[in-house]
Amino acid sequence: MKKNTLIEYWYVLYDRKRMSLVIAFSTVVTVFILSKVINPVYEAKAVFFVPKEPDVTTFLAPPGETMARVPYAPPVTEEAFGPYIGILKTETIAQLVQRDFPHKTIRDLMQRDISFELSDEFLLNVYARDRNPALAAGIANAYVKYFRQLMDGYSLKSQLDRQTTLEEDIEVNQKRLSRAKYVLTVFQQKHKTANLDEETKQLIAMKTNFETNLKNMQIKHSENKNKILATKRKLKDEVHAFRVSELVITSPLLEKLKAQLVDIEAKMASLRVEIKESHPEYIILKRNYEEVKKSVNKEIENILESQIKAPDTFCESLRRQLINLYVEKEGIEANISGTEKTLTGIDKRMREISTLQDQLDNLATRVERYKKIVETLSFNLQEVNAQSKRAPLVAIQVEQATPPTKPAFPVMWLNLIVGFLVGILAGVFYCFFMNYLEETRGVRLYRLLKAIKAAEGEA
Repeated sequence: MKKNTLIEYWYVLYDRKRMSLVIAFSTVVTVFILSKVINPVYEAKAVFFVPKEPDVTTFLAPPGETMARVPYAPPVTEEAFGPYIGILKTETIAQLVQRDFPHKTIRDLMQRDISFELSDEFLLNVYARDRNPALAAGIANAYVKYFRQLMDGYSLKSQLDRQTTLEEDIEVNQKRLSRAKYVLTVFQQKHKTANLDEETKQLIAMKTNFETNLKNMQIKHSENKNKILATKRKLKDEVHAFRVSELVITSPLLEKLKAQLVDIEAKMASLRVEIKESHPEYIILKRNYEEVKKSVNKEIENILESQIKAPDTFCESLRRQLINLYVEKEGIEANISGTEKTLTGIDKRMREISTLQDQLDNLATRVERYKKIVETLSFNLQEVNAQSKRAPLVAIQVEQATPPTKPAFPVMWLNLIVGFLVGILAGVFYCFFMNYLEETRGVRLYRLLKAIKAAEGEA
């Protein structure tokens, strides 16, 4: 076959121009009729955005803080919208929307009738298509509603989990606080640590007083010994029958009474540290002390009477004076012994106070720690409860979808243009195809005759 020139191709089209126009016109008419026959599909659009900053409001803010209103704006990066578009495309939202619009299948919602777009202004556009314009608008708005509901559900679940955890922690720490308070109370009652600082001051003051009294008693004891020696010398001069060394003032009963006197004096000194002298227990001890002291006095008098036979009045006076000095000596020694025991008890108590204070501080710190933990957890629980009752602003709908007045498909003018172009292409194809048939008619006829002759020759 020969190669045709461009002019020859144009001639082929021109020679069959009427048929090409008929084909193009027929195509346009067909498209017009089909556009009128096919049921239109309407497309509704809902516009919303997710705020860049989270909707965080603290209900239990400190007194100096205020809950100011702030403007909401979408994030200005495309990457930030990726998760939100992914959530919109999930089957979970499609199932929720399908419950409200049963005529739609989940497959239609996920593949054909719904689309999402991020505008140049960083707003999310939800397009919903349906043959009913009202249903299309409802589906678009439903996607925004369930997106907000789903995001709120995620937040609420986390909030409820946090609430449960806080309640459990509060219960545990309240038990620990009660236990710590009980241990502290028992410790204070057992060791009498209601006010250790005040007790320490009192002990220091008492120790000073007792040390002063002890020095005075020691001085009196020394003076008493000197007086006894002097009295014995005078008594020796008056009674030549007795030597000073033979005047031994002692007996088993006297030693027993002296031990009782020392013990009572120690108890009285100890009680003076803890209670007042007007206390009934102290009064009883003081009465016992006086009785024992009288018994000591009587026993010494008996001993001296058994050893000294007074020759005259002056000797008897010295004997009585010696008895009184020995009685005074026993009282001073009992007082010294009791004071020393009391000072030993005070020193021991002061040493204990340091250890007790450390233990008390640890127990009190433990109570305060648990108290602060419970207060903090209770404060957080109140905040969580307040937050749980409030729906956060997770999505702001800028444009509510309304039923569209014009269908999105078919578009008449677009269909007519496309139909016309398709008709022109079909006409051109028809022209070239018919020209091809004409040019190859002789060749095909020759091949046909040749095939017939070959068939006759074989016959």
